[in-house]
Amino acid sequence: MSYNIDTCKLKKLENLCIPIESFFKHERTDWHPTLDDDENGNVILYLMESKIKGKVIDRMLHVEKINISGEGSGTEMDLIVEPALQDSTGELIASCVWEGGDTINQLIVKDGITKWKDIAI
Repeated sequence: MSYNIDTCKLKKLENLCIPIESFFKHERTDWHPTLDDDENGNVILYLMESKIKGKVIDRMLHVEKINISGEGSGTEMDLIVEPALQDSTGELIASCVWEGGDTINQLIVKDGITKWKDIAI
């Protein structure tokens, strides 16, 4: 059983672009996202209860929204999302509350450099 993210609040999302194939690198294909299109031409990647939404241009996902939380989110973060973010350009800062507040931290990504920083509320 994974340790899951209860709440993920986006603090900064600036020009975040991720190669679409980066979400499909892990050998556990049962954890790979499913893809869908919405009526506005956006692509939505679904990972159980989590979603990443944006436009695909030249095989790069230009992220407009990201929410990693709910069932399986800890495993999704470890196996799929964080490795994909390591291939990204742009910036992301998201505050995450894990398992009812056991841990609260920020995911900070800038041009593929990914760090976690503990925070207090």
